[in-house]
Order: sequence, then structure tokens, then C-alpha cells
Amino acid sequence: MDASLLTDELTESIRGYFADDSSRMTMMAARKFAVPEQAVVDALVGHWPVVRLRPGVFRELVESLPKLGLMRVFVRSRAAVIESVGEFGGFSETGPFFNVQTDTLDMHIMHAEIGPIYSVRKVGHDSDFITHSFQFFDHQGDAAFKAFLWEDYPKVPPHRVEAFEELTARFAEV
Repeated sequence: MDASLLTDELTESIRGYFADDSSRMTMMAARKFAVPEQAVVDALVGHWPVVRLRPGVFRELVESLPKLGLMRVFVRSRAAVIESVGEFGGFSETGPFFNVQTDTLDMHIMHAEIGPIYSVRKVGHDSDFITHSFQFFDHQGDAAFKAFLWEDYPKVPPHRVEAFEELTARFAEV
């Protein structure tokens, strides 16, 4: 994503948009402001509990996700969204693909296409509950996939939230 897209004026506009309603979807904000979704998430860093993770942590982070238990994974294109609930595991690498294959998740991720990754805590778009997610973007700033804590949602067990926060701290961009 071109960093010059996110001017001070645009950053303030995006923050104002969410100040009016913190449950708004970052995907819809990206469409409203005609920017990649990553620009929306970047605008919220330092304003909300959104943390950009260090470059190059993709594999180590994904291989750490099993400790977060059940997760809801969103993958979308401009035309459709698929949501799947399951646990991460069964990792392997074949050619350009980093694979996640369990009884509940089957993902083939072209990991070289993964760019910035964020830890995001925000109000869900359909509730008053705080969501906890790791959001993976491609190099163009579009969402590749998002993985949300989902065990007993919306009352995610405290030990899962603590594990999420520990991973965020461990992989945070310095």
C-alpha cells in the first residue's frame, strides 16, 4: 500500500467516522474513503487498541494461533465473504502455500503475498462486544484474512484473551 494515501486529514476523517460509531466495519470505511482497508486500520493505530506487528512474523504468529483455541476466520474478495469457525493447526508448506489443515479449518495461504499484520481490538459491527483479532493484509493493502477469538464468544475466556495479548506484545512492531 502506498503510505502517502494516509494523510493527516484522511487519518482524522477516518477516526471521526469511527468516533460517531465505533462498531462500523473497517471494510465499509475503506469503501467510503476509497482507500485500501489497511489504510483504515493504520489510521486507528495509536487511537484505538490496534497494534501493527513486526514484518516477517507471519509463520511464527500463525503457528502460535492454536493456543487461542476456537477462532472465526473471515476471507473475502470484493464480491463475497466466507466465514469459517475452527482451530488452527496441521501446518505444512507446499510450493507457494502455507497450509492450515485441521478437521475444522482448511486454508492454503500464499504467504509471500501477506504484507502487514495487525492485532485489533474493537467493538463488533453487530454487537456491543469487544472483538479480538489478528488481521492479515496483502501487499496492496487489501484484507487477506482475519482471525477472531471465538471460544464462547462474546464471553471469550480470560485465558484466551491473555494469550491474544501476549502474542500481540511478542510480535508488536517496536
